[in-house]
Amino acid sequence: MSIISLKNKINKRIKVSDYRSDYQEIGSFIKNKRKELNVTQDVISNGICSISYLSKIENNQIIPNEYYIREIMGKLDVEESFYQKSLDDKLYLNNLIKGVFYLDDDLVKNTYEEIKDIEHNLVINIVKLGYYTYFNKEDENQYVMMLENLVTNMSDLELKTYLYLSSIYFMSKEKFKTALEVLTLGNKISINNEYLDALISEYTYLAKQRLLKKNSSLENYQNAQYIYNKFHNNKRVINLALWKTRYLSKENPEKALVVLKMIKESLLDKASKYFYYLIEAEILYVLGHYKDSTLALNRIGNESNFFFQKMILLFSICKIENDSGMLEEIKKILSTFKPNRFQLQYKVKYHYLLIDKEEDLKEYLRDIAIPYSIKIEDFYGLKNYTNDIVDICIKTSRYKEATQFYKKYQKEVSRINEILCY
Repeated sequence: MSIISLKNKINKRIKVSDYRSDYQEIGSFIKNKRKELNVTQDVISNGICSISYLSKIENNQIIPNEYYIREIMGKLDVEESFYQKSLDDKLYLNNLIKGVFYLDDDLVKNTYEEIKDIEHNLVINIVKLGYYTYFNKEDENQYVMMLENLVTNMSDLELKTYLYLSSIYFMSKEKFKTALEVLTLGNKISINNEYLDALISEYTYLAKQRLLKKNSSLENYQNAQYIYNKFHNNKRVINLALWKTRYLSKENPEKALVVLKMIKESLLDKASKYFYYLIEAEILYVLGHYKDSTLALNRIGNESNFFFQKMILLFSICKIENDSGMLEEIKKILSTFKPNRFQLQYKVKYHYLLIDKEEDLKEYLRDIAIPYSIKIEDFYGLKNYTNDIVDICIKTSRYKEATQFYKKYQKEVSRINEILCY
């Protein structure tokens, strides 16, 4: 996807003044059709709804349910076949959004099963993209690229959904800057759908945090949490709270530990509990409570997605405590472990921990750790690795070299500011 091309297409799309007869903008169609027939709102709304309600429909202030659409279209002498397909498509799209919002695997899966054999349909392809990104399946790429060419034909709801799903795709590929640019475009599309508003706010928060734009992410976090609480979406509320605690632990571990303890373990599912224990262990490690950190790590199952992180943190603790026997055991375990692409950054950190000589460490930071952190847009890792190599340079009186590494880091940070200023 070309972000410049996408921005141009969306700006062009915003200027388009034609009305589309789909569910999202069906109010515009009703209004135009009524005026074409020279019929008043009073005549159309009589026996169906109030005049004020019809006015809200025509001005796209509300999304009417199927009953009102059928009755109003009947008054306007519009055949059912004309709008039925659009209604069906919109039902699939809304079910997808609802399933993703509530983390309802069955609803997302069942919606996909109903439409998987339908081809050459814009809305259906957005739903398919939603299924692929939600379950992290490999077919997602073709839909992201294909649908980019159709953004000028999308309704506001379709476009905002597409941009949100595309951001998930880019974040899964560790393209956080691209994801943030896409999310920024999504925030410019104003529609009456709180589910999408919350989801875009959540992922904007996560992308900004990853890119160390913490202050500007606060509003996104608060907006997402407000809507999740409003709809009693406890899964999303807890998951986002866990991420906030983890990011907070980087800056204020004491406060992060207090916030973490406010989250009730009894409300967590198995995966969330493992994440909880990992965050707890990381905080305790930073605070120097190595025994308690180890106890928290031992509660993470070996089948967990956090297993690699668990073992690396255990390795760090054993290295501090000079537990050579346990260090060798961990090395033996990790020698056969094959990390997936999401765990490669931890493999880089593990190899970093294996190096003892300062000169070798500097070389590794310069040639491996820092370039890889830039590649996967891990600004937390980039910041830490840059600080480490700057410290080594200063210790050896290589001040010019230290300045060069710091400037390189600042250059990467400035690129994020350009995105936020768009």
